[in-house]
Amino acid sequence: MSAADAVDRFTSYCGRRPRVLLVEDDRALGRMLTWTFEDHGARPLLARTCAASRTIAAAAGFDLALVDADLPDGDGVVLAEALRADHPAALLAICSGRHGIGTSGRLPPGVDAVLIKPVPIRLLLDLLDTVCRTAPDVVPGIRHTRDAAIRPR
Repeated sequence: MSAADAVDRFTSYCGRRPRVLLVEDDRALGRMLTWTFEDHGARPLLARTCAASRTIAAAAGFDLALVDADLPDGDGVVLAEALRADHPAALLAICSGRHGIGTSGRLPPGVDAVLIKPVPIRLLLDLLDTVCRTAPDVVPGIRHTRDAAIRPR
């Protein structure tokens, strides 16, 4: 099943498109991520700061969050922990140009995946597909858990 097919199935069962919170301060990268997820049927929500992401998450919720590790007003890993506390069923990934995050084999608390930039679009779509396939309304009796999340390859 393609990511677009998974999104269509999610949308028909849940009555809404999957929401993707993109926390990225680089304008060009933020636009590219927004277009990528829009092109595959998701509803991207772009924030450029930790504060803006918390506001958007509280107002709209999200199913998947891609959080830049280095943000102008804080640390993306700390933000991911806060987002996890308020949205325990969502999938959270840190995107970083630094290669030290998650290299010990242990993921930071509250984080399901660490993606090293540049992130292949296929991996982003795999994350979206995972969210759509593990949504409780789409597959009755199956709930997303950190153990079911995609791990970096």
